[in-house]
Amino acid sequence: MKKLLGILLILLSTSCNKEKLFDGPDSFNDDFESYQTLDEMLFDNDVKWSFTQNTYSGNLIEVDSSFAHTGSKSMHFKASKSTNEHGASKASIAKQNMAFWENEILVVEGWHFLAGNDSANWLFLLDLEEQTAIGAGPGMRLALVNGAIRVEHKYNNPDILQLTSTPVQMPRNQWVHIKFESKLAQKKKGYVKVWQDDVLIIDQSNWKTLPKDILYFQQGTKGMYSSIEFGITANTHDSDMEIWVDDIQIWKK
Repeated sequence: MKKLLGILLILLSTSCNKEKLFDGPDSFNDDFESYQTLDEMLFDNDVKWSFTQNTYSGNLIEVDSSFAHTGSKSMHFKASKSTNEHGASKASIAKQNMAFWENEILVVEGWHFLAGNDSANWLFLLDLEEQTAIGAGPGMRLALVNGAIRVEHKYNNPDILQLTSTPVQMPRNQWVHIKFESKLAQKKKGYVKVWQDDVLIIDQSNWKTLPKDILYFQQGTKGMYSSIEFGITANTHDSDMEIWVDDIQIWKK
């Protein structure tokens, strides 16, 4: 009992100073022009990128020097289709130890080239999370469902669908600009907006966009976002997928 009380007191005392304890940058951008190999992007101190996820033996993450939206280079991701036996197939890269807090407006944008015309139902393109010592806190993700982008929440909130009953399809085999903007709130005081090629396709107000400051059974959260993941963050069960990503920008508005 005394031990539990001590833990609670520590949590209460640190909660008031969490923004100092878990401080980090609130902007980052990369056009991938300065790299020759993937190893040049990854450093222990998170100056550039933090880690990759490559969960199937045939998956690929590489700097592509022959194809780009601007310049001569981009990030290239290939992932085998996910299976129930082996779990989610991932080929992605993440930037961690950033810091976006309550009432701040987070903006993430980049260019995406999704190759092929095979079904990509429940292909995930972008993840916002909060890394913790025992796992990633609940966050928001951009998913492709029936050919159209939607916002999916890992816990509790329903998906955010597009504005019209006939959703705007994400083009294939061409560069597409995707911009995500969210006012962060642990209550229904935030918003989420998504643009595809400068067309506003999602506009949800009065929305809870941050995880609450609580501990889950397997998840912990400080009520913030600190990790942003790009590429094939989880592949569809339908098909192998190939995607290029370029000109990433992350900032606080």
